[in-house]
Amino acid sequence: MFPHPSLSDSDIMDNKTQLKTQLFGIDIDVLNMEGAISRLRDWIENGDQRCRYVVTPNVDHAVLFQENSQLREAYEGAGMVLADGHPIVWTSMISGKRLPERVAGSELVPELFDSFNKQGKLRVFLLGAAEGVGATAAENMKRTWPNVETVGVFSPPMGFEKSDEQCELILDKLAEAQADVVIVGLGAPKQELWVSKYVDRIPASAALCVGATIDFLAGEKKRAPVWMQRSGIEWVHRMCSEPKRLVKRYARDAWIFPQLVCRQLFGWKQHA
Repeated sequence: MFPHPSLSDSDIMDNKTQLKTQLFGIDIDVLNMEGAISRLRDWIENGDQRCRYVVTPNVDHAVLFQENSQLREAYEGAGMVLADGHPIVWTSMISGKRLPERVAGSELVPELFDSFNKQGKLRVFLLGAAEGVGATAAENMKRTWPNVETVGVFSPPMGFEKSDEQCELILDKLAEAQADVVIVGLGAPKQELWVSKYVDRIPASAALCVGATIDFLAGEKKRAPVWMQRSGIEWVHRMCSEPKRLVKRYARDAWIFPQLVCRQLFGWKQHA
C-alpha cells in the first residue's frame, strides 16, 4: 500500500473524512479497503433510509467518462467512488495524487460480507447477471457467509432500462425485499446510469455498482490468478475468457487511456 503523502493511515481509514483526489476528471475517494468497508457499515448501521451508491472506476470507466455526460452526472451523485484498476492507482502515484490502493468491486463485496459475517447481519438483493446465476450465487453465499441473507434475486431482460414497466417491476421487487444492500451487476455504464436515475426510490442503505461480481460469487466466471491481479494484468485473463465481448473494448481503451494519462501528467490538451 502506498500512503498519500499528506495523509495518515487513520485519515485513509476514516469513513467520515471524505478526502478526494481528481484523476481524468473523476473525483475519487482516498480510501483503502478497510476505509471503504467502514464507510459502508456506517451507512448500513446508522438507520438512514436514504440510499447511497458506490461506483468503481477502472480504465474503461475513465475512457467512457470523457465522452458520456450521463455517466459523469451519475458519478457526481455517487456516495463513494473507489479506484478499481491498477493503472488508475499507478497514475495517481506518478502524478502525486497517491491513492492508497486498488479497491475493486469484486473484492469489496466479499470483504463486506466477511465483515458482517463476523459481526452483525446483512440483507442483500442481487440485481443482474444471467437468469439463474443470482440463485447460484445466493446458494454459495449462504454456505460461505451464514449471517448474510439473500432477500431477493432478479435478472432483468435485455433492454429493460428502456422500459418503464420493467423498471417499475425491479423497484417493486426491491421494495418488497427491503434489503440493506443491493449488489448491482448490470455492466457499465448501464448499472451506474440506472442506479443514479432511481436512487431515490431504492429502499436500501447502499447500492454497489460492481459489474461481474454476481458471476464471480456464483462461480460462473473465475477471477484471474492472484499474481495477475497484483501485477495489474487481470485484464489479460478477462479478455481471454470473453474475447468476443472484451477484445474490442480493451483495444479502444489501450489507444485512449495512455492519452488520458499524458493529459493528466503533462496537461496535454485533447485534439479536436
